[in-house]
Amino acid sequence: MGKREQNKARKRAEIVDIATRSFFERGYAATSMSAIAEELGGSKATLWAHFGSKEDLFAAVIDSQIDTFARDIDEVLTSQIYSVPTLHRFCLRFLDCLLRKNSIELYRLVLSDGERFPEIREMFYTRGPAKIRECVVGFYATHFDRDQAGKLMQLTVSAITGYRSDILVRPDKPTKADRETFVDNLVALIALSADAGTLNS
Repeated sequence: MGKREQNKARKRAEIVDIATRSFFERGYAATSMSAIAEELGGSKATLWAHFGSKEDLFAAVIDSQIDTFARDIDEVLTSQIYSVPTLHRFCLRFLDCLLRKNSIELYRLVLSDGERFPEIREMFYTRGPAKIRECVVGFYATHFDRDQAGKLMQLTVSAITGYRSDILVRPDKPTKADRETFVDNLVALIALSADAGTLNS
Protein backbone atom coordinates (compact mmCIF):
# COMPACT_ATOMS: atom_id res chain seq x y z
CA MET A 1 0.00 0.00 0.00
CA GLY A 2 1.41 3.36 -1.04
CA LYS A 3 1.64 6.41 1.19
CA ARG A 4 -1.47 7.96 -0.34
CA GLU A 5 -3.50 4.82 0.27
CA GLN A 6 -2.16 4.59 3.84
CA ASN A 7 -3.20 8.18 4.55
CA LYS A 8 -6.62 7.52 3.07
CA ALA A 9 -7.04 4.38 5.21
CA ARG A 10 -5.97 6.25 8.35
CA LYS A 11 -8.41 9.07 7.66
CA ARG A 12 -11.22 6.59 7.03
CA ALA A 13 -10.45 4.81 10.32
CA GLU A 14 -10.45 8.16 12.13
CA ILE A 15 -13.85 9.00 10.69
CA VAL A 16 -15.25 5.62 11.74
CA ASP A 17 -13.91 6.11 15.29
CA ILE A 18 -15.54 9.52 15.56
CA ALA A 19 -18.80 8.21 14.09
CA THR A 20 -18.80 5.25 16.49
CA ARG A 21 -18.58 7.54 19.51
CA SER A 22 -21.26 9.80 18.09
CA PHE A 23 -23.71 7.02 17.26
CA PHE A 24 -23.21 5.37 20.64
CA GLU A 25 -23.50 8.60 22.63
CA ARG A 26 -26.24 10.39 20.66
CA GLY A 27 -28.06 7.61 18.84
CA TYR A 28 -28.60 7.20 15.14
CA ALA A 29 -31.22 9.92 14.69
CA ALA A 30 -29.28 12.61 16.56
CA THR A 31 -26.01 11.94 14.74
CA SER A 32 -25.47 14.07 11.66
CA MET A 33 -22.83 14.07 8.99
CA SER A 34 -22.27 17.78 9.67
CA ALA A 35 -21.51 17.15 13.34
CA ILE A 36 -19.08 14.38 12.47
CA ALA A 37 -17.38 16.57 9.88
CA GLU A 38 -17.05 19.36 12.45
CA GLU A 39 -15.45 17.02 14.99
CA LEU A 40 -13.18 15.63 12.29
CA GLY A 41 -11.98 19.09 11.35
CA GLY A 42 -11.29 20.34 7.87
CA SER A 43 -13.93 20.53 5.17
CA LYS A 44 -17.07 18.46 4.82
CA ALA A 45 -15.72 17.33 1.48
CA THR A 46 -13.20 15.14 3.29
CA LEU A 47 -16.00 13.21 5.00
CA TRP A 48 -18.11 12.95 1.87
CA ALA A 49 -15.11 11.70 -0.08
CA HIS A 50 -15.08 8.61 2.16
CA PHE A 51 -18.78 8.12 2.87
CA GLY A 52 -21.65 9.15 0.65
CA SER A 53 -24.34 9.04 3.35
CA LYS A 54 -24.99 8.53 7.02
CA GLU A 55 -26.21 5.02 6.17
CA ASP A 56 -22.86 4.22 4.55
CA LEU A 57 -21.03 5.53 7.59
CA PHE A 58 -23.20 3.53 9.98
CA ALA A 59 -22.53 0.41 7.90
CA ALA A 60 -18.79 1.04 8.32
CA VAL A 61 -19.26 1.38 12.09
CA ILE A 62 -21.11 -1.94 12.20
CA ASP A 63 -18.46 -3.63 10.08
CA SER A 64 -15.72 -2.31 12.35
CA GLN A 65 -17.46 -3.69 15.44
CA ILE A 66 -18.39 -6.99 13.80
CA ASP A 67 -14.88 -7.61 12.44
CA THR A 68 -13.41 -7.86 15.94
CA PHE A 69 -16.34 -9.94 17.14
CA ALA A 70 -16.14 -12.30 14.15
CA ARG A 71 -12.38 -12.81 14.53
CA ASP A 72 -12.89 -13.97 18.10
CA ILE A 73 -15.66 -16.37 17.08
CA ASP A 74 -13.72 -17.67 14.07
CA GLU A 75 -10.74 -18.38 16.31
CA VAL A 76 -12.90 -20.89 18.20
CA LEU A 77 -15.01 -22.38 15.39
CA THR A 78 -13.05 -22.16 12.14
CA SER A 79 -12.06 -25.60 10.86
CA GLN A 80 -13.45 -27.20 14.01
CA ILE A 81 -15.49 -30.39 14.00
CA TYR A 82 -18.35 -30.59 16.48
CA SER A 83 -17.37 -31.68 19.96
CA VAL A 84 -18.71 -30.80 23.39
CA PRO A 85 -15.44 -29.13 24.52
CA THR A 86 -15.39 -26.95 21.38
CA LEU A 87 -19.05 -26.06 21.86
CA HIS A 88 -18.27 -25.10 25.45
CA ARG A 89 -15.38 -22.84 24.38
CA PHE A 90 -17.56 -21.22 21.73
CA CYS A 91 -20.43 -20.53 24.15
CA LEU A 92 -18.08 -18.91 26.66
CA ARG A 93 -16.40 -16.81 23.96
CA PHE A 94 -19.73 -15.83 22.40
CA LEU A 95 -21.12 -14.66 25.73
CA ASP A 96 -17.92 -12.75 26.53
CA CYS A 97 -18.09 -11.00 23.16
CA LEU A 98 -21.75 -10.08 23.65
CA LEU A 99 -20.96 -8.52 27.03
CA ARG A 100 -18.20 -6.24 25.75
CA LYS A 101 -18.97 -2.54 26.13
CA ASN A 102 -19.07 -1.81 22.39
CA SER A 103 -21.24 -4.86 21.69
CA ILE A 104 -23.75 -3.74 24.31
CA GLU A 105 -23.79 -0.16 23.03
CA LEU A 106 -24.33 -1.26 19.44
CA TYR A 107 -27.10 -3.63 20.53
CA ARG A 108 -28.84 -0.88 22.52
CA LEU A 109 -28.51 1.53 19.61
CA VAL A 110 -30.12 -0.89 17.17
CA LEU A 111 -32.93 -1.66 19.62
CA SER A 112 -33.66 1.98 20.42
CA ASP A 113 -33.51 3.39 16.88
CA GLY A 114 -34.35 0.27 14.89
CA GLU A 115 -38.10 0.88 15.00
CA ARG A 116 -37.80 4.36 13.51
CA PHE A 117 -35.03 3.35 11.13
CA PRO A 118 -35.63 -0.30 10.13
CA GLU A 119 -32.81 -0.06 7.62
CA ILE A 120 -30.23 0.04 10.42
CA ARG A 121 -31.79 -3.01 12.07
CA GLU A 122 -31.59 -4.93 8.80
CA MET A 123 -28.07 -3.65 8.19
CA PHE A 124 -26.96 -4.82 11.62
CA TYR A 125 -28.59 -8.23 11.32
CA THR A 126 -27.24 -9.10 7.88
CA ARG A 127 -23.72 -7.92 8.70
CA GLY A 128 -23.55 -9.43 12.18
CA PRO A 129 -25.98 -11.96 13.68
CA ALA A 130 -26.80 -13.61 10.34
CA LYS A 131 -23.12 -14.34 9.68
CA ILE A 132 -22.55 -15.65 13.19
CA ARG A 133 -25.59 -17.91 12.86
CA GLU A 134 -24.34 -19.37 9.61
CA CYS A 135 -20.96 -20.00 11.20
CA VAL A 136 -22.61 -21.89 14.07
CA VAL A 137 -24.75 -23.91 11.66
CA GLY A 138 -21.59 -24.88 9.79
CA PHE A 139 -20.00 -26.03 13.03
CA TYR A 140 -22.94 -28.22 13.99
CA ALA A 141 -23.23 -29.51 10.41
CA THR A 142 -19.85 -31.22 10.76
CA HIS A 143 -21.64 -33.81 12.92
CA PHE A 144 -25.40 -33.42 12.36
CA ASP A 145 -27.55 -33.06 9.24
CA ARG A 146 -28.27 -29.52 8.08
CA ASP A 147 -31.79 -29.42 9.48
CA GLN A 148 -30.65 -30.55 12.92
CA ALA A 149 -27.71 -28.14 12.76
CA GLY A 150 -30.12 -25.26 12.17
CA LYS A 151 -32.22 -26.23 15.18
CA LEU A 152 -29.15 -26.53 17.39
CA MET A 153 -27.91 -23.15 16.20
CA GLN A 154 -31.25 -21.54 17.06
CA LEU A 155 -31.25 -23.10 20.50
CA THR A 156 -27.65 -22.10 21.21
CA VAL A 157 -27.81 -18.52 19.95
CA SER A 158 -31.23 -17.81 21.47
CA ALA A 159 -30.14 -19.10 24.89
CA ILE A 160 -26.95 -17.06 24.99
CA THR A 161 -28.40 -13.84 23.60
CA GLY A 162 -31.37 -14.23 25.95
CA TYR A 163 -29.02 -14.64 28.89
CA ARG A 164 -27.16 -11.51 27.80
CA SER A 165 -30.47 -9.59 27.76
CA ASP A 166 -31.27 -10.92 31.24
CA ILE A 167 -27.87 -9.76 32.49
CA LEU A 168 -28.42 -6.26 31.09
CA VAL A 169 -31.70 -5.71 32.95
CA ARG A 170 -30.74 -7.35 36.24
CA PRO A 171 -29.73 -5.03 39.10
CA ASP A 172 -27.42 -7.73 40.47
CA LYS A 173 -24.99 -8.82 37.81
CA PRO A 174 -23.87 -12.47 37.69
CA THR A 175 -20.25 -13.21 38.48
CA LYS A 176 -17.89 -14.88 36.07
CA ALA A 177 -18.49 -18.13 37.93
CA ASP A 178 -22.25 -17.65 37.49
CA ARG A 179 -21.79 -17.15 33.75
CA GLU A 180 -19.61 -20.22 33.49
CA THR A 181 -22.22 -22.28 35.36
CA PHE A 182 -24.87 -21.08 32.91
CA VAL A 183 -22.70 -22.17 29.99
CA ASP A 184 -21.95 -25.52 31.65
CA ASN A 185 -25.67 -26.21 32.04
CA LEU A 186 -26.54 -24.97 28.55
CA VAL A 187 -23.91 -27.11 26.86
CA ALA A 188 -24.97 -30.16 28.86
CA LEU A 189 -28.59 -29.68 27.77
CA ILE A 190 -27.66 -29.07 24.13
CA ALA A 191 -25.39 -32.11 24.01
CA LEU A 192 -28.07 -34.27 25.60
CA SER A 193 -30.78 -33.08 23.20
CA ALA A 194 -28.49 -33.35 20.19
CA ASP A 195 -27.27 -36.86 20.93
CA ALA A 196 -30.77 -38.07 21.78
CA GLY A 197 -32.23 -36.50 18.64
CA THR A 198 -35.12 -35.05 20.64
CA LEU A 199 -35.37 -31.67 18.88
CA ASN A 200 -38.70 -31.42 17.04
CA SER A 201 -39.45 -29.84 13.71
